[in-house]
Parts: sequence; structure tokens; C-alpha cells
Amino acid sequence: MKILHIINNLGSGGAEKLIEETIPLLNNNSGLLVELLLLTDKDNVFEKALKSAHIKIGIIPLKKMRSPLNIFYIRNYIIQGAYDIVHVHLFPAQYWTAMACMLIFKNKPRLITTEHNTTNRRRKKKYFRYIDQFIYSKIDKIVSISDATKRSIDSWLNLTSKNAMKSVVIENGINLGKFKSAEEYYKHDINVEFSNETKLLCMVGRFTTQKDHQTLIKALARLPEYIHLLLVGEGEQKDVYESLALKLEVDDRVHFLGFRNDIERILKTVDMVILSSKWEGFGLAALEGMSSGKLVLGTNVEGLAEVIGDEDLLFEVGNDRELAEKIMMYLNDTQLYLKKTNAGLIRSSKYSISNMTARYIELYQKV
Repeated sequence: MKILHIINNLGSGGAEKLIEETIPLLNNNSGLLVELLLLTDKDNVFEKALKSAHIKIGIIPLKKMRSPLNIFYIRNYIIQGAYDIVHVHLFPAQYWTAMACMLIFKNKPRLITTEHNTTNRRRKKKYFRYIDQFIYSKIDKIVSISDATKRSIDSWLNLTSKNAMKSVVIENGINLGKFKSAEEYYKHDINVEFSNETKLLCMVGRFTTQKDHQTLIKALARLPEYIHLLLVGEGEQKDVYESLALKLEVDDRVHFLGFRNDIERILKTVDMVILSSKWEGFGLAALEGMSSGKLVLGTNVEGLAEVIGDEDLLFEVGNDRELAEKIMMYLNDTQLYLKKTNAGLIRSSKYSISNMTARYIELYQKV
């Protein structure tokens, strides 16, 4: 069976990271040949890892993600590759791929998409509902990464009992062993000014409006000076957050680490992992923190709350005061901290990447 995954690019996002870890595992299964097509080669931070795993990667020469001309490039690529299944991720790749498949009249592949979030900017405009309903009607299976994501997309598309079977849930998974067995750094290896007494908070995620790093930076300004914040990732809002840290006079305690290939070691080293997102389809970074044996605090939003599974570890979106209070409470109570981290470690064990991969293989065989 020949399968083509399509995504905008391999930037440092959750969907892109999932592809980087999943496709090599799928490709190792006898009977499956999995390849990847990108709309652009911009910010392809995961491309090297996939090439080292001998995954064939095509890049559309147009390199303009939002151009409708992508439809014809994708159509020709699919026809030439004679794929049995096309699996597309994220907008606008979803639109262009669905329309490309509409223009294939012979040996049309089955089309699958994975929904990675509970909301997006399109859903703020009513007319996009009708466009989405048309596009998704051309897709054979919609995979949601959490129950919350499924409820959201089903409602948006107004899926009825007649066509509800096309929408399924396959929860995200991670390489649990990699995070559980990772070797931690000495804190001064990350920054020479850190000591064993330094407490490190960490957030992993792109600098976007969705992730709302500003709430976390504001919370840090309420905390003692021995507490520092590590921010792992890149994105268009980075300058905004650097300016905010400077304005709040915590720029010496907020450390922008950029994109890292050693996330598992960073997480093993820090004291707490935090996600201040305004919305999340799942919360892969939370799961990574839990499997690293660290306490994870997250916003009380669907998807993320589903993964964390403990109301005591949730705070309201944008509430930096509540977040600061919870950080201090857990840092000051070792017994409670250990109780919560142990529970998180146990909970994370059900989200293995091998289980997720097995469910995708089953889906491919049935679609």
C-alpha cells in the first residue's frame, strides 16, 4: 500500500513533529510505503531527521503555500506516484489536496485528513463554514487527535448521524521511552549563571497568539528572582515577547532557546512544564513533560485539560496571577509535587506512539 502525507512545511509545530516521528514508524511496517509532500521548504526543521530515516520528501517547486496553483502540482504528483491513500494535514494543504483529488478521475486515492486543533481563524468567519463543509465532504476520513477536537469539528461541519462514521479519534502519542530515560543536564550547562538552587520553568511551543506566552511571562514577573523561564521554539511573536520581558524587567530571567533537538534532556532538567495556550487540540508538549516526570500546569481548555486530566493543575486562560500562585504552591510543597508528577507519569503511559501508529495502520487498511 502506497501512502502520501501532505503538509504545508516541516516547521516547529506539533503537527509537523508528529509527522517527523510517525512516518518512519509507518514505513517500517511491511506492506506500507509512506512518502511526504511539502508545499514549501521554508523553516523545515524536521526535514533532516526524515531524510536520515530514508523517507522520500517531495517539495512543490512553486513554494507559495497559499497559491491555488498548488492544486495542479498536487494532482500531478499524486497521479505520477499512484498512491492508494493521501493523508493531508493543516490548512491550506487540506483545501488544495481535496480539490486536487476532485480532479483525479481514474484510480482516485482515498483521502484522509487529521484535525490538529479545536479551533482556527477560519471559524471566526461564518462563510468559511460553508466552504469547509464543501471541502471536508470530499474527504473520506477525518481523524481528530482528541475527543475535544472531534466534538469541535463535528459541530463545525454539522456532521449528522448519517455521515458521523467518517469522523474518528486517534489520540496523539509520543516516544515514551525517549522522555523517561533521557539524561538531564546540569543546570549550569544550560546557562552558566544557573545554580542547583535555580528553579526552571519551561514552555515548548511556537511563538504565536494561540500559545499566549505573555501570560507566562507576566506570571514570572510575580515570582521570586531565583525562578527562571526557558522558552523553546520560534515564531512570529518572538519580538513581542522579548519586548514584554524587557518592559516587565524580567529579561534576565526569560531565556529564549530557539528550536532544539534535545527537548527530552531540557525537560528532564527543568522543574516545571507550563502551557499557557488559549486553545489546544491535544497538548503534545504537556504529554512530553508528564512522561519526563515533571509537573505540568496548563490552561483549562478542551484538549489540553483532557491530556492533563487533573483540575488542580489547570488555570484559566490569561490569568497570570492564578498561574503564579499555582507555581509557588507546588514548588513549596515537595510531597504534593511528587504526588502530582507520579500521577502524570502514570497517565502519560497510555499515550504511546506505537499505539497511535497501530491505529493509523488499522485505519489505512479499512478506509
